[in-house]
Amino acid sequence: MGSDSAPKNEIETLKLLKEDPICDLVVCGKGDYEHEVTELGFDFRLADEVIGMHEIPSVAIRKKKNSSLGVLMNLLKNKELDAIVSAGNTGAILGFSMITLGKIEGLSRAGLAITLPAESGYSAMLDVGSNINPKSIDYYNYGLMGSIFAQIALKKKKPRVAILNIGSESVKGDEVRQKAYQILQKSDLNFIGNIEGSNLMKGFADVIISDGFTGNVILKFSEGMIDSIWRMLRDEVDAIARRKFGQYLVKPAIKGLKAKFNYEEYGGGILLGVEGVVIICHGHSSSQALKNAIKLAKTCVEFNIVEEIKKRIKK
Repeated sequence: MGSDSAPKNEIETLKLLKEDPICDLVVCGKGDYEHEVTELGFDFRLADEVIGMHEIPSVAIRKKKNSSLGVLMNLLKNKELDAIVSAGNTGAILGFSMITLGKIEGLSRAGLAITLPAESGYSAMLDVGSNINPKSIDYYNYGLMGSIFAQIALKKKKPRVAILNIGSESVKGDEVRQKAYQILQKSDLNFIGNIEGSNLMKGFADVIISDGFTGNVILKFSEGMIDSIWRMLRDEVDAIARRKFGQYLVKPAIKGLKAKFNYEEYGGGILLGVEGVVIICHGHSSSQALKNAIKLAKTCVEFNIVEEIKKRIKK
């Protein structure tokens, strides 16, 4: 019941998964759709309530414990599920995760990580919306958790970690970032220093760490920029198509470029630092994006990302 087009996109995702199964799936939602879900062969759990995109998260968490998020979070806490994938209200997902699942011991804050398209492959970036004012130690923990995620999801052997800052020098930024720089420099992470906004998508760093406010702005800007560039290129190609046959050479290249910078490749972000695998998708996610998010969840479960973070935090 989460996406902007719910439950249409979710049902379309189930149809894709029926043709190409990835894992066992529990589907939670309103009873109106139980028959449709079970007809496709999936386990269904009833949720009497729905949390809308514009509801205040703190209120929804208190008053809508029987929503699909509330029901699924309890199942995950009780080990009846291995992961949750949702395209619902991000604030509500974060809130339910923190209250129901709780943080991994030794962490002061969790962080929301996403995959950011780069000139060569993808980078991981966190935090992109969970915490506005992280402390210096949180930057280190973001780097640690982001490195584990990059190793598992992006297949990076020794992820390069960088702090998003206003300059490359160690003295740039506020006191929190300067102290974080010192902590990371002394750590066993592959820390390469600060990275400026102009270099974010050049692939210089595999893990980019930031405060949640800046990270969220970067996330939404990059998505909008990629969509805008694609539309402008498409319009130019269409203009060429009306005059000559060059489009037959240009269009495949443009499509390839769009695929390379497709932020739906991994389907969503992962909330790192809580006691469970929680994947948060865009409200406007397509059925293919939701399917890819389920693939990401499966990968993170198979590589036991929560336990890997616990091992490293204890050190």
